[in-house]
Amino acid sequence: MTPALRRTLRLSVFDAMAYALMVGVGEAYFIADGIRLGASTLELGLLVGLPLSVGGLGPLLALRLLPRISARRKLVAGAAFGQVLLLAGLALGDRAGVVGIESLIAAVVLYHVCGQAAGTTWSSWFGDLVPAATRASFFARRNRAAHAATCSGLVGGGLLLQALEPGAAAGAGGDGFALLFALAAGARLVSVALLLCSSEPAFTALPDRGGVLRFLRSERGSVAWRLILLVAALQFVVYIASPYFSPYQLEELRFSYFEYTLSSAAVVLLKIACLPAWGRAIDRFGPRPLCMLAAISIALVPLPWLWASGLGWILLAQGFSGCSWAGFDLTQFSLLLESSYRRTRLHVFAAQSVLNGAAQLLGGLTGAALAEAFASRRALFAVSCVARLAVALSFLRFLPAMSGAPGAPSLRPTELLLRVVGIRSSGVAYRPVAAQPGGDGDDGELAGAAQPPPAAGLLRPGDAR
Repeated sequence: MTPALRRTLRLSVFDAMAYALMVGVGEAYFIADGIRLGASTLELGLLVGLPLSVGGLGPLLALRLLPRISARRKLVAGAAFGQVLLLAGLALGDRAGVVGIESLIAAVVLYHVCGQAAGTTWSSWFGDLVPAATRASFFARRNRAAHAATCSGLVGGGLLLQALEPGAAAGAGGDGFALLFALAAGARLVSVALLLCSSEPAFTALPDRGGVLRFLRSERGSVAWRLILLVAALQFVVYIASPYFSPYQLEELRFSYFEYTLSSAAVVLLKIACLPAWGRAIDRFGPRPLCMLAAISIALVPLPWLWASGLGWILLAQGFSGCSWAGFDLTQFSLLLESSYRRTRLHVFAAQSVLNGAAQLLGGLTGAALAEAFASRRALFAVSCVARLAVALSFLRFLPAMSGAPGAPSLRPTELLLRVVGIRSSGVAYRPVAAQPGGDGDDGELAGAAQPPPAAGLLRPGDAR
């Protein structure tokens, strides 16, 4: 390993900490700021769903730009600097009292477009950069640092809001959120500087369009699409309720900002804690049966919210949510990597991001309409629970049919390298970063396609609760 590479990997760990601090102190409190601004049920649905939907254009934009650039580092740093400007604008606007819910939604949409574009390009860059022999240890070390920074930012942000904000009353305060977003902008600016100081290997071209189309027409490609559609269907029914757990806590249960932070931290910490156990279970039983189990667990996530009336019950419900989503994220990523080729994974994960975003937006808008009709968020949670169960049961029927994918390797959880990409009501959001070492049957259907970066995972939350 050269000194330049060693230095870049060391800088990347600090970059992960700066990025995660931005997520914990800034991104995690977008919804709380929307509630402070008096967002309606529909506006809350848009605040959660629209950024994830439009943000899915970020990977597509990156895929268009990657073949035209000579330095991925500049594209990643430029997109990250866009997030700096947006967070700084929100900080100034909240301080001056000029931010409205419409401008908050617009800023968060652009924030996610920039974030997803940066993440896709970063994955290509570091997939080429990190040697196969050290990938597992490097990303484990990087994620540990990111987890610590995320939790520190989340708890620190909650304490600052508790001290500086008068409460969740519509239109009140703003100074606390201004400080949080300013800190988040500063953390991301540090990240930009670290990215620009990092080295970059030569960029190898992405596969041509013909190679991607040949994959999609193959039997293995159809397996990947079926899995993507199943996950998108689950995201739709999940987001019927997901945007409304936060306002339920702040408005109906009247949680303080510190209690709200404890609730958010519970789902983050349990998700982090449960990932190794899910990984060991996948080692023993394989990802398919555990994906079905995790889908059914996710269906039951809204159940405790039907009677929960205090912090204790909410912490238990959030812990169950974090554990369930840890299993689902890990198993569906394993299945998607097994059903795709290294050469096409940027495109596969871009397609998943777009479809998940559309499903999340439609789910949020459906939930807003149902909330207006029922005039009860608990009724909304019940509807989401029933709909989740229906979709989860469809996994029992369709997932076993995927087991015959020709050439699909069996991935061990230690080969599934994840990167922290954000925070949602499901806890820390991950995306795969690296393909398994040693190749994965990339010949065959894609013979003759251009060789892309190894480790072509896409980064972005599709994710929720």
